[in-house]
Amino acid sequence: MRKLSDLLPERYFNSRELSAAAGLVWVLGEVFRERVLDLLRQLDLDQATWGLDLYERDYDISSQATDTPDERRGRIRAKMRGAQTVTTGMIQAIGESYVDGENIVTEYPRDNRVTVQFCGPFGVPTNIPSLTAALLEVMPAHVVFDYLYRYLLVREVQEMTVEELQMREIGEFAF
Repeated sequence: MRKLSDLLPERYFNSRELSAAAGLVWVLGEVFRERVLDLLRQLDLDQATWGLDLYERDYDISSQATDTPDERRGRIRAKMRGAQTVTTGMIQAIGESYVDGENIVTEYPRDNRVTVQFCGPFGVPTNIPSLTAALLEVMPAHVVFDYLYRYLLVREVQEMTVEELQMREIGEFAF
């Protein structure tokens, strides 16, 4: 990037006042540039920091002081996706925005029931309370939902070495 002093005629290079003014304008330009770039980052939900407050205000979402930015982004994404007719694809998209990993949504229309099966990491995902709140908000009142979790099966455990077992967390095993 060119500096303002690069644009000045040579006869002004010896002027301390003009050199100082050009330097000041350049510094202010850099500050302005950084602020504009930061503002543009806030428009991208994946990069937003202080802009998350604005998204939450626009979508009428309340956040807790203990929420991580990723949890906040997940709630915002779910709310963005939630303003439409509820489909299995939409429920799946909401689930993926809250829980890392793939999930499969199965609909049982006669029973007015939906099952969300987590195919990713073993055990109960950590963000289940937030996912439940998001689903309660978008699901029709007469439709109930439940979760299916992935645990290590006995046959999988039998095939593991002691070292592999020690690397696993206790929540990955079903008791």
